[in-house]
This record gives sequence, structure tokens and C-alpha cells, in this order.
Amino acid sequence: MAFSSDSPLFRHLRVPEKRDPEVQSIGSGNDRNSGVLGWLSYEVFRKDMLDRKLESHHITGIAFSGAVGIGLFSTSGEIVALGGPVGAFLAFIFAGLVVFSVMRCLAEMVSVRPVTAPLIDFPHTFVDEALGFTVGLMYWLANCMSMVTLTIAAAMFTQYWQSSFGMTAATFVLLLALFFMNACGVQLYGQMEWVFKWIKIALLIGVSILMILIRAGVGSGEVDSNFEISPGFSPIGFFADRYQAAIPGTGGRILAVWTCTTMAMFQFMGGEIALVTAGEAKRPMRDLPIAARYMYLLPISFYLVAILLVGLNVNYLDPRIYHPHISYYNNARLEGIQTAARSPFVIAVENAGIRVLPGFLDACFIFSALTAANTALYVSSRTLFTLAQRSTITFIRSSLGRTNNGHTPLAAIAVSFLPGALAFLAVRSRERAFQEPIHVFGRLYTGPVLCIYAAQCLAFLRFLAATKYYKRTTINRDDEVYRDRHYRAHWQPTWAILGLVLCTLLMVFSGWTAIYHLCAESPGVETGDAIVDLVASYVGPFFFFAILIAYKLIKRTRIRTMGDMSNVWFVREASETEDDAPKGRKPRNRFYEFLSWVK
Repeated sequence: MAFSSDSPLFRHLRVPEKRDPEVQSIGSGNDRNSGVLGWLSYEVFRKDMLDRKLESHHITGIAFSGAVGIGLFSTSGEIVALGGPVGAFLAFIFAGLVVFSVMRCLAEMVSVRPVTAPLIDFPHTFVDEALGFTVGLMYWLANCMSMVTLTIAAAMFTQYWQSSFGMTAATFVLLLALFFMNACGVQLYGQMEWVFKWIKIALLIGVSILMILIRAGVGSGEVDSNFEISPGFSPIGFFADRYQAAIPGTGGRILAVWTCTTMAMFQFMGGEIALVTAGEAKRPMRDLPIAARYMYLLPISFYLVAILLVGLNVNYLDPRIYHPHISYYNNARLEGIQTAARSPFVIAVENAGIRVLPGFLDACFIFSALTAANTALYVSSRTLFTLAQRSTITFIRSSLGRTNNGHTPLAAIAVSFLPGALAFLAVRSRERAFQEPIHVFGRLYTGPVLCIYAAQCLAFLRFLAATKYYKRTTINRDDEVYRDRHYRAHWQPTWAILGLVLCTLLMVFSGWTAIYHLCAESPGVETGDAIVDLVASYVGPFFFFAILIAYKLIKRTRIRTMGDMSNVWFVREASETEDDAPKGRKPRNRFYEFLSWVK
């Protein structure tokens, strides 16, 4: 799938003008009368543009719902087991710092180029066409893996009640719900995501207050906690009867926190989702820059508060907390399934003697995982739609790059939905000798997105160099007009360099634990587990660079020069008017500006 300069999205990703539906259909008007397949083809591939119906509150709903999934409630237990409550809190700070660095870059670039598919456009425009294509393709694949991961988590949590409704049926029902929620019109979809956002905000606030009350002594039980950092690094975490670190001391603690940071990245990623809505945003020039600037701060803040509070209420030596490589246990897999009973939040509630809440929390976790998977399918389908419209292959452009009469890209949704079948691999997880599928598929998402984040930081550095090159003629970041109409990120290029370095290091050393297990033959870690962990850690980055190199060799693309960027500034979507553009800096308190975007 190569990029075409004739596609409507390539020309600065401008939205095509509305044309008569008969003209936009693939074939002639007789296609509707050529049987069921002809009618289906006409209805599904009727138009070639998305519908700009998303208001600012829809954009924030999609971004927040996609950013808050199941990681905090599930895999945070594994992080606590490896690094201790203090190590987990430090890992969350470092993971938040990575996302903060990347989003500072994206927020400024999107304020200058509020175009459709900005995650693809920025590396394509400022670095290389090959990098833009690779980012788009891998971002599509990564979000497909995210959908699989979150569906598996939701299906596993349905087993908390040990009913006859098994994993197979749960997975099927959840996948069916994902498809139909995405198949509806974008305006209804955005409204659903806005409702989901507020439910998740209420859940996070409620869980945080609950942790405070438990720490204050609410409940008939006693708080069992040890708020400390782990004594070093242990491949299986720590237990009351096994408190020996494989790598002790300060060095071991640093490695433990680093490992926890790599794992925490899965739950912190998603701030960039706000930019994916650019093709359907009603006023992208006004709404996207502020959404990119503020919305990611909300889930990061909730995560930091929640992990701190739950760390004050659990003992990281508790064997009920999910530990990596759980073949260490006598009853391998602890009943074979990862349910809400292994969540540190549920363990804190059970220790407090509050009997009703564990089941309720499990239902909330299912909802959180399902709605995040719903957003992952939305993101992957819109990314695939953009790639298809840029393709030089007519069949791809005329199928995946088209929408139905309601401007919903059903073909792109269907193709992006197909990898969801991988979720059925978790059905027999109790009999598998390898690590939990949720952990493996989570790494298949984290690796490529780290590469994509690094590409965005690199694109910003090129963007910054171009602004200096055209400072006297076209664009000046130090000018008052630029500050009034666009967002100027402070302390740049420090944030861009920091984001690029951290993302690169996290990607390169994401599989160091697997290499250590294979070399040191860590007790309690099976060789098969280590091999799967190693492959899952590096298969995403491997494909990223393989696709990048192959595209450059086949298409013979070159890195953009400063001269190539003479006409890339101040692009406006065709659907926007001058009234939609920012009018200049308003004397408004930044805190109130942030609150206005929380809604």
C-alpha cells in the first residue's frame, strides 16, 4: 500500500468537497440493481469522506475513554509486585513524563497543522514519506492489538463470578458489542464516548476515595501494607516466603523501576487519540490544539493518585497480587484465570472486610476494558481509512477508503475488527505454559507505539529546525502573532529530545528481562515464558523498521529538506471558515481553560 499524490487526503489531507452520491459511487447507478452484492457494495462504498460531527466534548470523551482502560486496575498489581509500592509510583511518574514530553510536541505541531491524520502527517511532512507510512501502518496494527488485549481482559473479568458463562461466550459477546458500537454514526458514537468518559471519571474518583477511607480505618478488617521500594530486582516479584532479590541493592532497584516503567507505558499511552479525531472534528483548527494540550493530563493525574493510594493499602508480598511468571505457584495460574480477585484494589477492599464491593468493582473493570477496546477499534479503523485513501492501489482506495451513506467507514471497521479473533486464544489460557495472553498482546501494542512516539519527537525536532529556517520569511515562533494564534511549547527542544531518548531506550531495553532469564536461568521462570516475552517485546519494533526500510528501498524516498517545507505552514481544513480559527490570545485563566475542556 503506497501513498498516492492524487488521493484527497494527500493534498494536505484536505476533506473532499461534497459531490452528488451518484457520482461518488464506485460503479454506475445500476450497481444497486445487480443483486444483494451489488446493493451491499453500493451502500458500503458509496462515499469517500468522513462526517465532521464531533464537537469538543466528543473529542475529549473519545480521548479519555481510550486512555483509561484496564491497566491501572489489573497490571498495576504486577508492577507493585516487582517494584513495591514506592517503585510502582516512581515508574508511573517516569511513564507520565514520557507521555508528557511527546504530547508537548504534538500539541504545538497540531496548532500549526490541524489536518486530518496528524500522526501520519507530521513524520510524512517533516521527516520522510516512508516514516509517515510506517507510522500509520504500525499505529493501525498496534491499536488492533490493544483491542485484543482489552477484550481478553474484559472476558477474563467476567469469570469472577464463576458462572456457566464461559470465556468463549464472553469473548464472542464482547467482540459483537465492539463492532456494533463502532458501526453506528460518528455523532452517536461520540456521544456514547462522552458518557463513558464521565462514568470512568466517577469510577476513578470513587476508587481513590475508597482507598482513602480504607486507609482511614473503614471496614471490619485491618490494612495490610508496606509502603516501600523492593529490595532489588526479582523476575517473579517478592513473597513473604521468598524475599530474595536476584539483583539486590541500588542497581537492582533501578532495574526493577525500569522494568515497571516499561510495563506502565501500556496504561499511560493514549493521549494522542484526540488527534485521531481530526478527520471527523467539526472545528479541528480550534478544538484539536487545546485537546492535545490538556486532555492527557487528566488520566495521568488520576493514575498517579490511584497508584499512590492503593500502594498505601496493599502488601506487595501478598501472593494474591498478580505476579509475572506465576508458574512459581504450586497451583499454577491460580485457578488458571486472571480475574478481578488479583487486582490490588479488590485485594485492599477484601482486606478491609467490605464484602459487597469486590463484585461491583469487577463489573466496573469489565466496563472500563470494553469501552477502551471500543476506542481502540475506532482509532484503528480511522487510521486504516486514511491509509487506504492515500494508497495508489485502486482496489484498496475504492473499498477501505470509502464510507457508507452515513459517512461511516464500515469496510475499514470490518477489517480492523478481524484481528479481534485473536482474543479467542485466551480461552484455553489455563492450560498454556506461556505467560498470560493479556501480557503478551499488551507488549505487541507498547513496542510499536514507543517507535511512533519517537517518530513524533523526531518530527518535532525537524519542525523546529524548519521554523528557524523560515523565521524571517514565513513563520516565527518568537513572534507575538504566533503565540496568539498557536501553542508555543516551552523548554523546547528539551522535551522533544527527552521524549525521543526515553522512547528509544524503553524500546531497545524492553526485553532485557527476557534476555536475563534466558542467560541466568532464573528460578521460577520457564524457558518458554522467556522466549515468548522476548519475541513479544521486539517483534513490533522489528516490523516497524523493516517496513520503514522496505518502503524507502521500493519507493526510493528521501529525507525532507528545508526547501521541501516552504508551503506546509498554516494549513486549514476545507470545511473550516475563518470564524473557526483561533482569534488570538484571550485573557483567560489557564486553569479555567483546562476545566472547560474536561467537560
